[in-house]
Amino acid sequence: MSFEYQVILLATKLANAKLEPIDEDLPHSMLPVCNRPLISYQLELLEKAGFHSVLVVINEFDQSKIRPFVLEIYKGKIEVEFFVLKDQIGTGEILYRIRDKIKTPNFIVMNGNLIADEGFVRKMADSHRSNDASFTVLLNPPPAAPTQPTKSESIDTSFVDYIALDENAQRILFMERATEIEDDIPISKSLLKHFPNLVFNNNLQDAQFYIFSRWVIDLIAEDQKSKNIQFVSIKNHLIPYLLSCQVPGHGNHLPATALNYLHDLGLSMSSSASPFNPSYHINQSTTGTIKCLAYLMPRDGYCANINNLQSYRAVNNDIARGASSSIKPHEPRGKNNYVDPTVQVAPTSVGADCVIGMATVLGAKSSVKKSIIGKHCKFGLSVRIENAIIMDHVTVEDGCSINGSIIGNNVYIKTKLAVKDSQVASGYTVKKELKSKAVGNELE
Repeated sequence: MSFEYQVILLATKLANAKLEPIDEDLPHSMLPVCNRPLISYQLELLEKAGFHSVLVVINEFDQSKIRPFVLEIYKGKIEVEFFVLKDQIGTGEILYRIRDKIKTPNFIVMNGNLIADEGFVRKMADSHRSNDASFTVLLNPPPAAPTQPTKSESIDTSFVDYIALDENAQRILFMERATEIEDDIPISKSLLKHFPNLVFNNNLQDAQFYIFSRWVIDLIAEDQKSKNIQFVSIKNHLIPYLLSCQVPGHGNHLPATALNYLHDLGLSMSSSASPFNPSYHINQSTTGTIKCLAYLMPRDGYCANINNLQSYRAVNNDIARGASSSIKPHEPRGKNNYVDPTVQVAPTSVGADCVIGMATVLGAKSSVKKSIIGKHCKFGLSVRIENAIIMDHVTVEDGCSINGSIIGNNVYIKTKLAVKDSQVASGYTVKKELKSKAVGNELE
């Protein structure tokens, strides 16, 4: 599959992500998920799916933290090539910048916030190829029991999409962020004429795993030469344009490579067709249009995007409780938790669905419930930890309680303080009790 599909992993700062303050000192791709950097899950997914190489796009100010992990610490066999951005640009322009590196007939764009089982990749790629699609998107059904936000997180609707599929749930015909729609959903008469049975959904999530035909790069390149650039963003600009090109008589410009591709495709489809064959009439009425597909993540597969604090907590909890059989922490599996053998703690002090990293020390009479704790942390006597995510090198003095909170690297928490439903940025010293607060050195 590597020879037919080239992969681009966008490990840049996630647009519209709401991860403050835990991302103050960390690239999003290096955020720990069950004590593993987020990017490690993506590299592992691609390697398991059969890819031998990946082009990773990173920001210049993040490369000092991402490169050492990928090149020196990550133990996978996948070959990684970096493309470093010196300025902040949209995802559409990123594709233009790397256009000369994309050689395969189709290419995959994967967002740096995705964690998923690898099983869908080959089936999605086969569907894209066998159906002669120009664009295919992975859509994720809602979880059966979504994680509820804490009081300081609130419900976030900025990542909700309105998505229209055909009656067979195979073709995607419309996708727009809910925040971009003010009143009514803008559906053209021509779309309804040619696809009268489309079905709207607001509970499917764009997983931001896309497959494109190579000619899409030529479309972007031509756009970059124009005075008014359209395709700044893949999601906001390029995809809506491609979706509209499915309607006969759409009037949109397509590059010569796309028209050649569609012409050759039409000839191959009609080679055995006649006026008495239904495919003959289909070919005559859809000349110059493209096909965009939706691939729905199977219910038995795991898929999630980390784009805010609520989803960050949810993914950590999912992996800790074993929601996926293939996505696991590096710590060895115990009866119902993952605890590194170098951890110093009484076994009865650690409950189910916990992950504790190497060389961490918990004092006497301390307890951990449904929490993730990083490496080289030190906890004093009688510390209570529940529903928390605690990163590396954290020090917590005697008598503290941490509940429903996310604690960054190198945080120091003073004696007998309670931290509840809060987020603490890396390097911060907690000197007073926190309840439903977000604190960090850059916030003061």
